[in-house]
Amino acid sequence: MRPFEILLCCLTVLASLSLLFKIKRGVLYIRLLCLLLISALAFHLAFEGAHWQLAPLYLSILLIFCVGLNPMPAEGKRHLWLGLFCGFLVSFSALLSYLLPMFRFPTPSGPYAVGTRILYMVDRSRDPMGTNVQPGKRELMVQIWYPARPAGNKLATYRRYPETTLISSYQAVLKTNSYWNAAPDHSGAPYPVLIFNHAWTGQRTQDTFLMQELASHGFVVASMDHTYYSGKVAFPDGRVIDSKGAPDLGDLKNTTVDEEFALGTKYTEIEARDDIFVLDQLQLMDLDKASFLHGMIDLTRVGAFGHSLGGAAAAEACYLDPRIKAALNMDGWMFGQVLAHGLSKPLMLIYEKGTEVQPSPAELAKTPKFVRRYWKTNEEDDAAIEADLQRFGGYRLYINGTSHWNFSDRALYSPLRSWTEAGPIQPLRAYEIINRYTLAFFSHTLNGTQQPLLAGTTHLFPEVYFESWKAPDTVSISSPKL
Repeated sequence: MRPFEILLCCLTVLASLSLLFKIKRGVLYIRLLCLLLISALAFHLAFEGAHWQLAPLYLSILLIFCVGLNPMPAEGKRHLWLGLFCGFLVSFSALLSYLLPMFRFPTPSGPYAVGTRILYMVDRSRDPMGTNVQPGKRELMVQIWYPARPAGNKLATYRRYPETTLISSYQAVLKTNSYWNAAPDHSGAPYPVLIFNHAWTGQRTQDTFLMQELASHGFVVASMDHTYYSGKVAFPDGRVIDSKGAPDLGDLKNTTVDEEFALGTKYTEIEARDDIFVLDQLQLMDLDKASFLHGMIDLTRVGAFGHSLGGAAAAEACYLDPRIKAALNMDGWMFGQVLAHGLSKPLMLIYEKGTEVQPSPAELAKTPKFVRRYWKTNEEDDAAIEADLQRFGGYRLYINGTSHWNFSDRALYSPLRSWTEAGPIQPLRAYEIINRYTLAFFSHTLNGTQQPLLAGTTHLFPEVYFESWKAPDTVSISSPKL
């Protein structure tokens, strides 16, 4: 819990105990306690923001305030029951705050402060769904993280309220380490550019931990909601579009292996085209003297990365656009041209290790058909990627103790792994590893700096099994198989 929330709980508990044990301090004492509660509540609302997990606590404060205005007579048990009820409400809020905490992002480790802005972009060369290359109106909301010079700018909230659900609405008041609309820091410009793709039906903000880290080290990072294939997307005119019409990808309950590859290829290309369009717009903004990105980006140093299907889209965009020099896929299958032909540019793949274990042939034979189709798809994808790495070179690593969702902010949402589907590794430890390898990869491939992590000469992360290829057909393994 945050400071004023803790203070509110403490004051409310004190008031509850006063009622419970009928502490006779007079009307002045009760009203002074109410004044302290209201003052703490005002500071909480102003500096931290209200959220639904504290609704029981707010109710208990209201009840105590009513008692302060109209003190109860000493006779009877109403003080007892009210004290018990308020104590229960405080405890319930504390439980909710534990289960769904107002979590904190790891502090970015780079030398730059981080600014962020949200932009509205329209691709008029494609239809709204992005499926046809013809005149239309494909709308995208894009968020940029960049090196900044904050001067009185407020910290950005994690998400915008219209883009949350009832349960996740608290994330609209949860603060990040980035500053809204801060002035860009031109001291190190022009900076390399990175394009990020979220997971299927994910959000542009889903890897804020990584966006902030990269921006703090001198990268301009652009992440977009792939409209109709992401979570809720709120547009400037008030419309909100979700992914209710998007097909289920990855579970293979209603598709064959070939159909899954065909669907994956279709949507990978759509998202890759979104990447290329956003990169076009960033290039125009760099040339526009009125844009905050004017002179900020170096279009000769561009990379793409993503999570799950977004990782495949990043690699596909890298294949299609000569401006994109390197790609990183975080725990995603490959689809499209990259799967068919490989990627003759620097490529890194980071995979989970420890929560998803392929059954033995005997065990697999007893599983439902969709499970067998899933593992068949995984096997074919792995074989194609292995061949591509041997042909063109690249990097591949596995992080022990991670699951698919450790590659997003989701691992911070709750300490209950059954809710977040995170692996047993501590979330901040997983983020440290992901941050370090991502930064090393793009620093090496875009900035040309030597990185011990990529040379396999460091043992900072015993959780990592690391492989590197130098074409043709040579592999270097820096750690024992986990």
